[in-house]
Amino acid sequence: MLVGDAAHGIHPIAGQGYNLGVRDIAALVEVLVEAKRLGLDLGAADALERYAQWRRADNLTMVGATDLLNRLFSNDIAPLRLVRDLGLAAVHRTPTLRRFFARHAMGLVGDLPKLIRGERL
Repeated sequence: MLVGDAAHGIHPIAGQGYNLGVRDIAALVEVLVEAKRLGLDLGAADALERYAQWRRADNLTMVGATDLLNRLFSNDIAPLRLVRDLGLAAVHRTPTLRRFFARHAMGLVGDLPKLIRGERL
């Protein structure tokens, strides 16, 4: 099983690999603490599968988003540049959109581990 940067093959845009890694570790710790409390084998496939399923959606979303951003900003085709500039202008002028993207970039959305939410295990 891989966690952190070893588990992700994403573009290093905006340090999102690090952010994914931190959420991965927090989720794995939570799953292992829960398994220990239940007296389960910490290396049992079902406990580790719970971790893998939990993290799958966040990881796939971030991989897709970073790939899209990389392709969008490394391309100089005029129509694509226009769409990119219009999108950036819309985000810049709309506080709701700015908050939406900022919360996603910080990893503050979705099914977050307790440690990320500042809760005790």
